[in-house]
Amino acid sequence: MAQAASAFTMTTLERKRVAKFRRKGKDARVYARLSALLWLADGRTAEQVAALLDVCPRTVNNWLALYRAGGLDLVCRLDYQGDPG
Repeated sequence: MAQAASAFTMTTLERKRVAKFRRKGKDARVYARLSALLWLADGRTAEQVAALLDVCPRTVNNWLALYRAGGLDLVCRLDYQGDPG
């Protein structure tokens, strides 16, 4: 999966939009997700980003997949439902 993350790029406009959302956000979880996207766009691997954020690389790749599937709206949505038990 690291290869998918390393091929990730953003336009200047996309970077500015992500940075703006990150600045205005009030939730640390969203801040971490947006930071991950910016670091991936800078050329860091999912493993490097995961180490910075103390999460597993799979989580970073999941955030990237969310961004690719639904953009910022989906990445910033925090509707985690957990295990029903």
